Amino acid sequence: MKKILITLITIIILIMIGITVIRFWPKAEQQEVKIINRIDEYGYILEENETKIHQKYFEQLIDVLSSEEIDEEAYAELVVKLFISDFYNLDNKVTKNDVGGIQYIHPAAKDNMVLKAKDTIYKYIENNIDNTRTEKLPIVISVEIEGVQVIKFKYGDKIDQHAYQVTATWTYKEDLGYQNKAIIKLVHEGQKLCIAELE
Repeated sequence: MKKILITLITIIILIMIGITVIRFWPKAEQQEVKIINRIDEYGYILEENETKIHQKYFEQLIDVLSSEEIDEEAYAELVVKLFISDFYNLDNKVTKNDVGGIQYIHPAAKDNMVLKAKDTIYKYIENNIDNTRTEKLPIVISVEIEGVQVIKFKYGDKIDQHAYQVTATWTYKEDLGYQNKAIIKLVHEGQKLCIAELE
């Protein structure tokens, strides 16, 4: 009986010490990613951890959207390039929850897109919070637009008579067997063009 009591007291003391240590253990500093550029009227942002190619496409988007008369076809192409260079570039993602390119997705499709990404392409990304990941992940080095068509596209209860269908291919720094071609459909959401479908 005495042994059981001593064992219980020891367990309680160890649990209390464990709780105290966990509570006051210095938290791993989550480095906040800085925003280095933005297009306020459209709600687009550029973060410092993006690749050089993504930054280049963002600069091109600024030029297109600051024109007096916006070339919508060029706008559609750049939205696709920006999405691909962020979404399919997994090397700069910290965890599988760090899904790229979401700011270019139509609001009605975002949640579904994130869930699908986490269950497929992002599923096996190793956590890199401590910067010790050894896993090889794809790095997008260029995106080519193979064709742009104006189409009629129905999404939800709306029809966009002047939607865009963009066919794109992209190249990785190293071929690790990831997708490298897609047909992407964009629709108008106010003044913005948003991705509504990805094939």
